[in-house]
Amino acid sequence: MWELISAARRRKQPPTHALLDTVSMEFRVGLFDLDLNLHLNNAKYLKFMDRCRLEHSVCTGLLDQMIRARCNAVVANTEISFVREIRPYQHFEIQTRILGWDDKYMYYDQRFLSQEKLHTHALVRVVNLYGGKAISPQAMQEITGLNQASPALPEYVEQWKALLKAKRRFTEHGPERLARKE
Repeated sequence: MWELISAARRRKQPPTHALLDTVSMEFRVGLFDLDLNLHLNNAKYLKFMDRCRLEHSVCTGLLDQMIRARCNAVVANTEISFVREIRPYQHFEIQTRILGWDDKYMYYDQRFLSQEKLHTHALVRVVNLYGGKAISPQAMQEITGLNQASPALPEYVEQWKALLKAKRRFTEHGPERLARKE
C-alpha cells in the first residue's frame, strides 16, 4: 500500500529515465518472504516484480501519462525461470526494462541479481486498457503523447509469443480437436 502512495506522490516529478531504460531497485529477503524451503517464496517474486514495474513507470514518466490519459495496464502473461535460490536476509537487485511492443502487448524483462549473479529471469506481457477495453500500445502512446517506435523484440520474446499462441490454440480447441487438425 505504501508503495502505491509513494508512487502517486512521485508520479508528477520529472522523469529520471527514458522509457526503454533499465530501472533497478534493491531489496533484502525478510522472514515473511520465505517459504518452507527457507528461500524466497514463489509468490513473493511476483509481488517484487509488480513493485518494480510500478517504479519503472514512475521513473520514466509513464505512470503520470497513463493516469492523465485514464489508461491502465494489466499483466496478461508471465514466464519466470528460477536459476538460483534467494536465501533469508540476502540482498538482491531487480532490473526492470521494457523490451518493446507489438500490435497488442508491451513486453517487460525483469532480472533478479545478487552478488552480480542472475538468480531469476522473468518476461511479462502487459495489455493496455482504455475505458475498460484493450488498446494497442500504439494507441496508448497516441493517447498519452509518448509516441515512440518499438525496438525489434529479441528472438526469445518472439519464441515465447509463438509458445503462447500455440498454448492458446490448445486451450481453446482441446487436445483431441487439435490432433485431428494436424
